[in-house]
Amino acid sequence: MGTTVRTFPQSIIGRQKAMTTAVIKIEAAPADNILSDNLTDRLHLGNTNYLAGSAAITLAKTTYHHKIELARPERLLMQKNITGFYDSLNGLIDRGKAPASARGYYNLPITNRKMPKMRSDADLLTAAAAVLSGDILRVAAGGVAMSGPTIAEYTIVYNLAKPAIIAISTAKTAVNTAVRNLKAQLPEIKDLIKHVWDDVEAYYSMNTPVERRVEARLWGVRYRSTGLPSMVTGTVKDELGVAIANAKVRIIGSSISTLTDAEGNFSVNTSLYGDLEVETTRINYEKNITDLLKEDGVAIAVAVVMVHV
Repeated sequence: MGTTVRTFPQSIIGRQKAMTTAVIKIEAAPADNILSDNLTDRLHLGNTNYLAGSAAITLAKTTYHHKIELARPERLLMQKNITGFYDSLNGLIDRGKAPASARGYYNLPITNRKMPKMRSDADLLTAAAAVLSGDILRVAAGGVAMSGPTIAEYTIVYNLAKPAIIAISTAKTAVNTAVRNLKAQLPEIKDLIKHVWDDVEAYYSMNTPVERRVEARLWGVRYRSTGLPSMVTGTVKDELGVAIANAKVRIIGSSISTLTDAEGNFSVNTSLYGDLEVETTRINYEKNITDLLKEDGVAIAVAVVMVHV
């Protein structure tokens, strides 16, 4: 028979589940509450605060992704306008109507036709502002007015796109703040869950180990055991249901990991069972931890949904 250990949840959802299960147990039969009054009060307060902190993250992330969607058309249009503006400038240079040095007004190299960096929102805003400030200097020095777009047309697009893109940064800051606030609760939450689990296991200490675990699980206590090997399979997709290839998948507590295939499928062979967590990571996506309860030697399939950052 393999070893069995108590395992603290690594995910926000897992910690919520651990506390909420104990709260539900108390509320279902207050007279049978085995926790002290002080610990019961801590549990209710900790659970309420943690749920509120988690909800704040969800709201902030929803707002952030909404701002990204709202800004997408303006961002693309501004990129197009910047590219079009510099294509026009390069055309003037090619036709001898402007010197190559004119690119210098926009902080561009004068020895080639490269476009400015526009990989990030910060790059894009910097490049967009350089068009406006640089064109004032170029025209003041005797340069001809640009077309396709004109600076007036460009300015309209810039004035629409800039606040939409800045709103993304503001929303991202709100996400980071909500995440930090919840993280600040973690020491108290860990200590709270540990004390609840210690008291529950002590109460059922006269039971057999199996019976004790059965009762303790009703209070949210989590256990992981080793036993017969079997497969954990599943698929990894994004919010739109598109398969994610090359995502790293591992079962927390195991050193074995795998990568998803082109269809987002994965399989991991493990001897672990009980309260398990499957961790999935991929660049440009938030880390996902999926909670599952697995029987000894029995294969199980899970569906993982990852969110773009």
